[in-house]
Amino acid sequence: MTDSLERNLQHRRRVLRALLWMTLIAGASFALINIKRELYLLASLELIYAAFAAFMLRFVDTTPHLKAWTLAFLVPFFCIMVIALLLPQSSFTVFAWIQSIPIISYLLLGKRGGFWMALIFISLGVLAFNVRYVTELSLVNMAVMANVGFSALAVMLFSHIYERSRDDNEQRLIELAGTDSLTGLANRMRLSEAFRAMRSQADRSNTPLSLVVLDLDHFKQVNDRYGHEVGDSVLLHTAQLLKRRLRDSDLPCRLGGEEFAMLLPGATLEQAADLADAVRVLLAQSPVAVGRERLNVTFSAGVATLSEDGDSLSELLRIADRRMYEAKGGGRNQVVAAGQRYALAKPDCASDACSE
Repeated sequence: MTDSLERNLQHRRRVLRALLWMTLIAGASFALINIKRELYLLASLELIYAAFAAFMLRFVDTTPHLKAWTLAFLVPFFCIMVIALLLPQSSFTVFAWIQSIPIISYLLLGKRGGFWMALIFISLGVLAFNVRYVTELSLVNMAVMANVGFSALAVMLFSHIYERSRDDNEQRLIELAGTDSLTGLANRMRLSEAFRAMRSQADRSNTPLSLVVLDLDHFKQVNDRYGHEVGDSVLLHTAQLLKRRLRDSDLPCRLGGEEFAMLLPGATLEQAADLADAVRVLLAQSPVAVGRERLNVTFSAGVATLSEDGDSLSELLRIADRRMYEAKGGGRNQVVAAGQRYALAKPDCASDACSE
């Protein structure tokens, strides 16, 4: 998510930079034209805004307050468009600039901010056009008013639909990029993003954050004996159990192959180990049906916690992974935390289909 926000921010910087260059060039050009037309007020506003655009170009690529500067630029910019439409001797073609307001607003402010900015200034622009150019009610003037109003509404409507579709598609792509295609769990990329957010929250609130790494026992034997389709069923079964057992605030994740992880905000090392052990017991007692056989599935797990075992995700993964291998070496089907070991006797098997 963080990477997506950064890309979106860079996109808006590029759009604003292009708008600033256009304002600088167009503002200076129109100012010269309007001086010759003796529209000194409008020419002065255009020169001032061209200078403002030149000023903003110096830091638009680096400012951490992009949204504030965007609003500071757009509100007077759109006001000048409306004022230009009201001035005597101004051309009705100024309304062409009013029509660009929704596009600029949505590109720079997003769906919600763009909607309100466009709604306010499109309404003011249509009102200014009617005040300036429609002097009496007649069928012709009513047609002009309708054309102006509905054309402005159409630009705003399609801009909104486009921005909403773009936002939905972007969110869907982010979700797909961070999701394991088989199990639907988060993948390693999403785990990294979630860890950054949860670590910041843990630091602010002084709460614990723990990580569990678990690996299904003898999974290769399952694939070799029953085939990869059954192996996939075992992975799905494990993923569904994790999703059912964990809280909404927890993040179950598939790291790859038969290896999973659980990121547990607010859980101490002992609490995370207790939870991992409860999941282990539940999985061991929930066999997977393979035809008429029942395949018992177990896992070995290691637990690590923020600060005590490391400050980065890579450090926690390394410690949890090492403890998971300690659990494997200690007989499998157990959870290992610092100084703690949780184990369960091997489940009874109705056949030789046990994974142990």
